[in-house]
Amino acid sequence: MRMVMRSVVFAACTAWAAAPAQEPANDHNARGVEFYEAKRWAESIAEFETAMKAAPDNKTIRRNMANALQSYANDLAKGRDMQGAMDLLNDAANIDPGNVQPFVQLGAYYLQEGLVADAVFRLEEAIEIEPKNVDAHFLLGEAYYKDNDPRSALVHWEWVKKSEPSREGVDERIEKATREANVESDFSESGSEHFNIAFDRVSAGQEVRLVLQTLENAYRNAGRDLGEVYPPTPIQVSLYSSEGFSQVTQMGEHVGGLYDGNKIRVPVIDNAGERVSSEDLKRRLEHEFVHVIVRYSAKDNAPWWFNEGLAEVMSRDLAPEDVAYLKTAYKEGLLFTLPELSEGQLDKLEPDSLRLAYAQSLATMTVLKAKGGIRGLAAMLGRLADGEVPEEALRGAFRLKYSTLELEVKNYIARQ
Repeated sequence: MRMVMRSVVFAACTAWAAAPAQEPANDHNARGVEFYEAKRWAESIAEFETAMKAAPDNKTIRRNMANALQSYANDLAKGRDMQGAMDLLNDAANIDPGNVQPFVQLGAYYLQEGLVADAVFRLEEAIEIEPKNVDAHFLLGEAYYKDNDPRSALVHWEWVKKSEPSREGVDERIEKATREANVESDFSESGSEHFNIAFDRVSAGQEVRLVLQTLENAYRNAGRDLGEVYPPTPIQVSLYSSEGFSQVTQMGEHVGGLYDGNKIRVPVIDNAGERVSSEDLKRRLEHEFVHVIVRYSAKDNAPWWFNEGLAEVMSRDLAPEDVAYLKTAYKEGLLFTLPELSEGQLDKLEPDSLRLAYAQSLATMTVLKAKGGIRGLAAMLGRLADGEVPEEALRGAFRLKYSTLELEVKNYIARQ
């Protein structure tokens, strides 16, 4: 699930009239305002800092300083320096504790980085400062939902719905959290060092130990292989019957698992009432955990074919039935182009076309893995994490452009 956020509105920096004894503070504040208006954040911050030393109790200077820190943080975040941005916002919150905006912006950034407990703390502070702040309630609902507490999330999202009925994304969130709360109302929980598992004891009780062991191994091994990438924990996981999985995700039986940006969701009993085999369950879990790594590392910058292909190639090999399906599609001219496989496909394609999309993504990553190994795949993931356009990341990691890779995949399929 992609978080919908509205941009934070910054109050304009303002000059103030000072008594003669405060002229030095006034001068530095005025220069800080000039630098702020020129978007020279570091210089404006330096001037406001000097003004604060001369007039430490002046609320206008402190608000100007907080605004400059927020604006600088916003630019750092755009440049993917999230730690630097969060450090600046913590400074802003301490300098101007009555100003709700740094707390809201900080909560949003913590959520973006998967630091859910920190987000809850700062967003609850924001609501204490300004109880009717709609952004704070919306984001706190997001934080509770990510913390596997859909009922608490509903409290805040329903408040947002009443306060701002047209708020983008709130209806979908309420609907999804309601479905999840209904299905998981009597779930039990178990945990390990890095994961928290919610499960129906009847459907999934006996799988919990295997699930935790599989995911802990994936956290260690896949995280190491893909460039020492270790997402923030605890990572939430839910285990369902096939019926419960479909109710929560609105996905059909052809979907064997899902990571929606909040938690890993996997059915452990199929539509026929049969228990999913241990081997297949492990494969599904390993697949979904790779999605956790990709989302944490590259955010929304990884194309679908890379995200799904990487999850596939890290959890299984190309099977004979995949090869046969790809050969038929190749002969009939039905293979996708990489741009066609760049956007999410789960809710766009029929099951047969989706099967082809997955198989082709796996074949594509199999070709790339043969060229550069896991190290090459990790290098491309790192470039995507740095914000490179996907085809540029492919060129940088493998010296290939899309059209060349498509041709190599077709040649690979023809040789099998």
